Amino acid sequence: MKNIFNYKINTVVRLLALSFLLAVGGCETLDRDESLQIDPSLLDPSRADINLILNNVQNEFVKALAENNAGATGVHVRAAEFVRMQHLFGTYTGPFSLTPANINALWTDFYTETLNDARTLIAIGEAQGNRGHVGIAKLIEAYSFVVLVDTFARVPFSEALKGSEGNFNPVAEDGSVIYEAMFALIEEAKADILASKAAGNFPEDLMYAGDADKWVKLANTLTFKMLIQTRLVDTNAQEKINAILTQPMIDTNVDDFQFQYLSVNSPVDNRHPSYIFNYGSGGANDYMNSFYVKLLLDDKGFSDPRLRYYFYRQVEENPSGDDLPCADSSLRQNFCSLGSFYWTRDHQNNDGVSPDQLRRTTYGLYPVGGAFDADDFESVAVNDGAEGAGIFPIMLASYVKFLRAEAAITLNTSDNAREMLEAGIKASMDKVLKFNEGQVSSDFAATDADVAAYITFVLDKYDAAANNDERLDIIMEEYYIALWGNGYEAWNNYRRTSLPSRLLTDAAPVLPSPGAFPRSFIYPAAAINLNNSLEEKGVDVRVFWDTNDKPIN
Repeated sequence: MKNIFNYKINTVVRLLALSFLLAVGGCETLDRDESLQIDPSLLDPSRADINLILNNVQNEFVKALAENNAGATGVHVRAAEFVRMQHLFGTYTGPFSLTPANINALWTDFYTETLNDARTLIAIGEAQGNRGHVGIAKLIEAYSFVVLVDTFARVPFSEALKGSEGNFNPVAEDGSVIYEAMFALIEEAKADILASKAAGNFPEDLMYAGDADKWVKLANTLTFKMLIQTRLVDTNAQEKINAILTQPMIDTNVDDFQFQYLSVNSPVDNRHPSYIFNYGSGGANDYMNSFYVKLLLDDKGFSDPRLRYYFYRQVEENPSGDDLPCADSSLRQNFCSLGSFYWTRDHQNNDGVSPDQLRRTTYGLYPVGGAFDADDFESVAVNDGAEGAGIFPIMLASYVKFLRAEAAITLNTSDNAREMLEAGIKASMDKVLKFNEGQVSSDFAATDADVAAYITFVLDKYDAAANNDERLDIIMEEYYIALWGNGYEAWNNYRRTSLPSRLLTDAAPVLPSPGAFPRSFIYPAAAINLNNSLEEKGVDVRVFWDTNDKPIN
């Protein structure tokens, strides 16, 4: 497998070699024709390796969406904290969450790296006739702008990314305008990809290893996701969704759009970032969220088959004394202690932290490549489990099934909601239970019977629901559980539907003044300090598709 992070080292080596050759060549030919010389201090994009740029576009996109191995968090981490997937210390806009300084990296990773390189790649690819590179770049550009709109509501678009010849203070535009442009860009991307496939020169890539058909499926799936996202403001959503459902989309786990990390940590650390931060000599840095762990632990009266794959317990004891600050806290607690040796924290609990890094529950095998919980009860260490060879799940087959179930319930589309719910659970179980199977202890592995019992329980509950509102709540809760590792989509779902409802009822913030729930991010300092056309905004500013007035908190 390729080392997906070493492209930067390769690029430096190539540039140094190129500079050396130019310098040597210059000495030999200077007397003959000085006009033919290229100034080695001026980097010419057209002379760059188009495949290395393609690698960088994909890599930087994931860094912006997820997080990077230098500790800078992307959209997923902040969003996961909002929706109780990961523990949030303090208020929504407190020093440990959403501030202009701590979201700088995701803005620059999108604009300076991903989008800037995508535009460069498109220009080079079009000049060289490499339409496969162009199609992938256009699709990642479209996905990036969709994420930016979903995250910030209004962002620079038509005036942005024009370099020294453009506007250094591009205005932020309404998300609906950008969405419409991205629908069109996706169709352009599909045409380029199919043309490259027909010509037999589609490139290798990090996500789909050169499979053009899977990129086409992603393009259609992204369109479908956007249509679901905008269903509250689009009176033609049903017709559009029924049309896209006739096109090939991500349908099975082999189609999953994900980023594969490796287990190599030198010379460049390319392990899953959450593994890096929680599997070291100092122990785990993050707390797991109490509500989310309990959903899998015993919420249905039995353990979710994915429990031991999602979470890893370091010690065979329950927290007490100084290790359980919530016991003496003045804050209202939803789940002070879960028992069963799970060391977690309630949503927004910001009581003091004891030195329990080698005891608190941490990430398991899926999706970060950590350790499978086989009742080992050993503190984490470097190279434990799958050694960080995890994934960042961007758009999986299970996600698509749940979205199709939502569309069927809310828009009466051509799908059967119950069948899509069942298919979504099955796809998630199959994904998780087969993930890095060599790390799973057979004595504790989930069985087919476990999965069947789980599905039967959920479907019985679905069949007993009184109305479509209750049925949709069941669908969105199962989607929420399957989304472990992708807080961005869970945040989208919550803003659009206020579901799962228990985020508000069972997992309400424990702080008396938690702050307004973020309907969008504030702008980072990297944006407002360098762009005179941007003014800071509040988290109450809604994305254009967010007309949901049901309560969330």
